Amino acid sequence: MDRWTRRSFLAAGLSLGACTRLERPPLGALYRPTQQTLDQPPLVLIPGAFGSRLRDRRTGREIWPNSTAALLASDFRGLELDIDPVTLEPRAHDVEAYDLFLEGLGRDFYGEVLRTLERVGGYGRCGANGAPRPDRRNYYVYPYDFRLDNVRAARGLHELIERIRADYGNPHLAVDVLAHSNGGLLARYYARYGTADLPDSGPFAPTGAGRASIRRLLLVGTPNLGTMQPVLSYVRGEEVGLRRMPQEVVATCAGAPQMMPHPAIPWLIDVRGRVLDYGLYELDTWRQLGWSLFDPRVVERASSRHGGGAPGRSYVATLREYMAKHLRRGRRFMESLAVPAPGAEPPLHVFGGDCELTLARLVVEDVGERLVGREAVADIAAPVPGVDYEALMFEPGDTVVTRASLLGRRTLDIAAPRAEVESLGIAHSVFLCERHQQLTGNPSFQDNLLNALLSVDAI
Repeated sequence: MDRWTRRSFLAAGLSLGACTRLERPPLGALYRPTQQTLDQPPLVLIPGAFGSRLRDRRTGREIWPNSTAALLASDFRGLELDIDPVTLEPRAHDVEAYDLFLEGLGRDFYGEVLRTLERVGGYGRCGANGAPRPDRRNYYVYPYDFRLDNVRAARGLHELIERIRADYGNPHLAVDVLAHSNGGLLARYYARYGTADLPDSGPFAPTGAGRASIRRLLLVGTPNLGTMQPVLSYVRGEEVGLRRMPQEVVATCAGAPQMMPHPAIPWLIDVRGRVLDYGLYELDTWRQLGWSLFDPRVVERASSRHGGGAPGRSYVATLREYMAKHLRRGRRFMESLAVPAPGAEPPLHVFGGDCELTLARLVVEDVGERLVGREAVADIAAPVPGVDYEALMFEPGDTVVTRASLLGRRTLDIAAPRAEVESLGIAHSVFLCERHQQLTGNPSFQDNLLNALLSVDAI
């Protein structure tokens, strides 16, 4: 009888355990008790590229993302910037970033994380002219025109933080910053250099001019050593839903080259797995490969849309000069974030995915008289037997950002000394099995986010 009783209790215990397994962290039970502790700095949320909503400030007409139906039918010409052929700068335009792209195309981008911050974290959103409330924690969003230069966006972040300081009546207030993807790059630049412009040449001297403005910097899926995504966008257009933004439109976006892989990272191999000596940030590379604005199909399309003949050729020539300028600037931007900068950045809390194969290098092969970039192993027409293309082309990541780039490490070897392979001052890192665009909606991310924000010991 005693033996049977023990077995019964054991079986019942196992059954009960199976029935009560938690599928999601109990965020309410964990963090609602902290809502009474209001001594918390304001939080600023910065989205990644394409994560801000853009509109015409004169008419109020939304340019991006508009609606799901519009996205599925769009040719994305409304996102094309008008480039001045003399200054090689975007002409004055009446487009403003006014909010976050929360949900669309059947996906949640930032809606779920904001709901968690509000319902569980006790945060409330402050609008453009809204004073912070003393009876809650407050957060702000920083939408920016992702087509423009990241340094310009960093200056906008400075303006927002200065306004927050004025709202709080504290000129020395330091905010918490939650930044997704490219938003993390512009936040890091601001911490290191403040509102200073990128120097065209010479060594970098991080001043930490924005360091005192940020208490905690939380990076989510940030490509600290770059990502192949903008390279692919230049080569074959930016995939949006079931359509693609044309290469000539992508080429007007100054921010795209500032997310490309760091110059020290191999980005191109041949069908034998050998690293090819093509400078990613050199216009001649794109000319030799016949990609982007040197692809005859792209040239014909861009020329015809801008008058054809001499006007069309002039437009393409201007766009190539613009591309050359921002490739150079993209290289300098990525290098500016990779130089060691002790004390110039706040301790970084890094969150990202490492369960998905993520493109780290392109394979090129000869097709007729031109080289074609391959982003998938199955697309390689003439693979060399014995070459492990998957291992050469892909690394663990979140489908957009590799784990190594997230950590700012030039190697996958986690045992390599940090001082030798990275320049980031990472206080804490969290890895998830999640895709890039869904990182902020992941329940485990939200659990770790609230812990990092609300824990006294998380700095």
